[in-house]
Formats: sequence, C-alpha cells, structure tokens
Amino acid sequence: MARSEVVTSADVALLRALERERSVVSASRRIGISRDRAVYRLGRLARAFGGPVVQGVRGGPGHGGTVLTALGDRIVRGGFDSLELLEGRPVTPLDRPNLLHGVYHLGPPPEVDVDRRLRLRVAFVAEDRTVVRFLLDPESIVVARRRFPSSARNVISGTVESVGAGPGELDRTLVVRCSRSRIRVALTDEPVRQLGLRPGVAVWLYVKATALRRVGAAASPGPLRS
Repeated sequence: MARSEVVTSADVALLRALERERSVVSASRRIGISRDRAVYRLGRLARAFGGPVVQGVRGGPGHGGTVLTALGDRIVRGGFDSLELLEGRPVTPLDRPNLLHGVYHLGPPPEVDVDRRLRLRVAFVAEDRTVVRFLLDPESIVVARRRFPSSARNVISGTVESVGAGPGELDRTLVVRCSRSRIRVALTDEPVRQLGLRPGVAVWLYVKATALRRVGAAASPGPLRS
C-alpha cells in the first residue's frame, strides 16, 4: 500500500502548525480540523513511525505547550519519505466497507452513482458513464447528529450499525449504513460519547469530494452490496 494511503499532506500541515503554534488546539484550528481529529492523527503517526512525533513541555520561556520530538522534526524537515513505516504496514487499513464503486458521470459536477439512492460528488476524472472504484478515507469523514452549513460537497444520511474499537486505546470505528452501502468512520472516544453514537442512531456524514480517491478500473458494476 502506498505511503499516501497511510499519511497525508494534512498530517504534514498539522506538524508544521504545531511547530509554530506549540498548541494542539491552535494548530488544529489553523489547518481547519477539530482538536480530536488532530489528536487522532498524531496517534496514527506515532504508531506508523514507531515513536511519538510530539511531546508536552511545561514552563520555561515558552510557558509550556506541545512541541515536536526529534522524529516529528525530521518528518517536517525531510518529509514522510525520509523515514520508514513501522513494519511497512498501514495504521488504519482501508478495508472493503470503504472501497466503493459506481457509474461515473462527467457532470459538471463530476459524480458517481453508487446505488439508486447514493450519489457522491468526486474530484477525480474518468470517462463518462464508466464504472469506477474509489476509496473513502475513514478519517476524512465528519459525523454529526444534525445537518449544518458546510463546504463539504457530500452530505450523506445514514444509521449507525456498530461502534467498535479502533487501533488505539481511545480510538473507535463507526460503521454507518448509507442506503445500500456501509461506510467506516474513524473517531476518537470523546465525540462518540458526546454525540451519543450507538447502533440505531441517525447521523449525517460530511465528506469532501477530494476525500474520494480513485483506484484501479472495474470491469463491471457487479451486484450491489446488501
């Protein structure tokens, strides 16, 4: 699996913001994600590269805060390609629930019909009315209990099917039924508790078109998942 499917440019932006802000809250605000999502990403990086990329400091001229470790600084200076992934394995595997396929429509805007009730806007280009396969990153999904104004091109209604343990002690994996598809969402424990997420709860998923990444071509649509 490609490194770009494990860590992204958003992770680099987060580390650079932390280098400047010395605060997870300020850094996450600077790059436009929640504090919980920033903490989740930092945990993923630590597991991917075999050590913490940030550490807390107390007192001193900077009055404490969060700073980069030597590993985090090396990532910022040299990029992710300057380090080896721990055992070369992805931290949050993208399994089949987030491997989707459907019929591509050139638009504008470009969209994919996943099934009769689920149409997603995408940012990639393909031939009109061909079958495409694409991945939806579990970490790129925002979950809410109600609709709200957003720049996300895809706002999807669904129902929580399960809430399970994620790769870390405080990580959770949410499986949401959206029409005939199941979508896996990566969250930390705190938003799960705050939103009261449990099986049977209705939710809205917010997904940017750029979070949908095309993979190899599919020969035919095949049966819809039930």
